Amino acid sequence: MSGGSYENLKNCFEPTLKWAVVEVVCYLVTNGIMRLMGFKEGLRLQRLAGYCGLYPIFALMVYYAHLGVMDTFRLGPEARAFENSDNGETFMYLYLSSNIVAAAGQIQTEKGALLWQLMGHHALSLICFGAGFWFDRFRFWSVFAGCCEMTNLFLVPVFAAKEMPHIKEQTWYKINGVFLWVTFVTHRFVMFPIWLYVWYSDMKELNVGNMHPLEKFGYPFTIAALFVLSGIWFIRIHKGVVEGLWGKKVMGDKKRK
Repeated sequence: MSGGSYENLKNCFEPTLKWAVVEVVCYLVTNGIMRLMGFKEGLRLQRLAGYCGLYPIFALMVYYAHLGVMDTFRLGPEARAFENSDNGETFMYLYLSSNIVAAAGQIQTEKGALLWQLMGHHALSLICFGAGFWFDRFRFWSVFAGCCEMTNLFLVPVFAAKEMPHIKEQTWYKINGVFLWVTFVTHRFVMFPIWLYVWYSDMKELNVGNMHPLEKFGYPFTIAALFVLSGIWFIRIHKGVVEGLWGKKVMGDKKRK
């Protein structure tokens, strides 16, 4: 990549590794506790331990992403291009490490087309976030985009329900679905257009030399693609929330047999 250096990239190695170790320990402890609770060894245990063990990490990512945006957003276009706060940096280390750890776990628990989709997501995430360190700029924009991780706090129970279907009947799960619906609106359908608008507004004011195509086109394209994909995912989320709250299918679905 032009305009960057491996020396810049190395700055993220140590803190990312430290967080990866923390995440692995969280998984192992959760796995051990769940075994003591009577869960049998197998894919179900591995998946649930992954969801529950890494949930605090997801919460930390959301916390630091929002703090990072508040730290830097108000400082103007130049700061948003070339600066990033300590909170923003912490989010990036957490995000990089969680993708690495998640990929290592999913290689063991998933297969087929789903596995390839997951690996593609992790690879794209590592490239885009790693580029922020390589070029030593635009890291704030990764933090801003990372605020969409808010939805994952409410997606995790949905994934867990695939392993424990009985929780779908519990009141807290139905409330979780409502929060998932709301955060998809606020942190994807509202946030992604704001991201794109501010990005292009900043680019008109700044003269960033030697921009790599990944920066100039890849970053905004990724956000635009996430916006479209979020709309596709939201259709299923909306149907699930309506069915969970009122026990009926959304108009257009096939009737129950």
